[in-house]
Amino acid sequence: NLDESFFACLVIWGTVSNPESEVDGSGGDVSTNIESSFYPDWKYNTGTCLNDGNEPTYMKINKAWVSESLEKCCSRFYSGWNYSKCMNLQGSGLWYVSHLNGKCVTDCVEGNGPTCGGLANPTSDTLYSNPKSCCKSELSYQLTEFCEATSLGSTCYAGTGLYYRGDTAGKEVCVRDCNQSSGDSTCGGLVKESNIILHETAKACCASQYNWIDVELCSARSTETPLEKYWPDKSNSKCRKDSEAPTSDLSVQIYDTAEECCTSGIFWLSKDTCLASSDVISDSGTEATGSNKFYVDWVKGQCVKDCIGPAPCGGLAQSWDPLYDSGTICCTRIPHVLGDECIFS
Repeated sequence: NLDESFFACLVIWGTVSNPESEVDGSGGDVSTNIESSFYPDWKYNTGTCLNDGNEPTYMKINKAWVSESLEKCCSRFYSGWNYSKCMNLQGSGLWYVSHLNGKCVTDCVEGNGPTCGGLANPTSDTLYSNPKSCCKSELSYQLTEFCEATSLGSTCYAGTGLYYRGDTAGKEVCVRDCNQSSGDSTCGGLVKESNIILHETAKACCASQYNWIDVELCSARSTETPLEKYWPDKSNSKCRKDSEAPTSDLSVQIYDTAEECCTSGIFWLSKDTCLASSDVISDSGTEATGSNKFYVDWVKGQCVKDCIGPAPCGGLAQSWDPLYDSGTICCTRIPHVLGDECIFS
């Protein structure tokens, strides 16, 4: 507020003239000629102009501060969005932030509507045309969509549906920004904070947030869809199809085909042996049958055929087993075994 004593001094020194006085013909009391006038209420910050005759002394002294109508006063001293507030004591209907409630509210008398937060302070509250703009500017720590829904009092806000890191939801993969009460098990809860990174797809989230997990595996777990790919079960020396036997080890390498899995993931077995033990069909569409060549089965102490079936088949050879074109050649490797006893029968 301007110092009223300052303006009083201006009157004394003749800079600002005093209001004219009138004396009635009967010699009565002197009175000041005061007209009804509108002045900006900067003392109580009501955001409007008053005409109650209680304007400060400096405004009474200098009529440049007062206007003959509310409209003129509001136009001069409360321009822009503040003009609506000045003309309507019920509020402007625009939005401002309520830090106490952690949301944006409407500039209107509290109780007059579900979003009314009381009349805005024209000097300290910035007004916005919609809650989204208010949320972005004033509550940037909140996710804009969540803040907007909260400000509007929406009970049907279902989240953005985008993906985010699932740690806070107790998941090892990505989850969706949606309400867990919806019954969708891929939901991790509504995101409220703007510092949580949202991704358009599960793959994008996995690539960014879980780069130590195969992106296909992470994406399948995030969306809870079957993964028609293979992983090496090293403890049992076989490859498993994830859609049939899902891996619990999310750090495991994933392969497109069983043959790739056997060749790279179960490398200590021959591919055919791995495929046979995995109960899967090779890329050629046929079951592993072996080479039909011979190798030494050192447990049996005989030469056996690299095939599955009755003798002389001894099962599929391992990757380290030398193969021989005939049983006779194979038997030269175990010369201490004589005659027909050399070949498994």
